[in-house]
Amino acid sequence: MSKKYKFGIISHAIITDPELSLQAKAIYSMLCVYANKRRTCYPSIATLADIGGVSCRTVDRSIQELKNKNYIKREGRLLRLM
Repeated sequence: MSKKYKFGIISHAIITDPELSLQAKAIYSMLCVYANKRRTCYPSIATLADIGGVSCRTVDRSIQELKNKNYIKREGRLLRLM
C-alpha cells in the first residue's frame, strides 16, 4: 500500500518577508498544501485552526494579514494564492 504525501510550494518572498507574522506564514504554508494547480483552495477556518493548533480567530487574523499584503485574494469561498 502506497502512502500519499501532501506538500505545497511556498514563495521565497513570503518566507523572507520581515513584516509578515510567523502565524501568517504558517497559515500560508497550510493553504499551499491544500491548493490545486490553479493555486486556489477552500479549507475551512476550523480545519486550518485544528491543523495549526490555534484558534479560529488567529486564522482569521492571519488570512486578513495575508490579504492586506496581497499574498492571497478571496474569490467567493475560494482563496487564490498569489
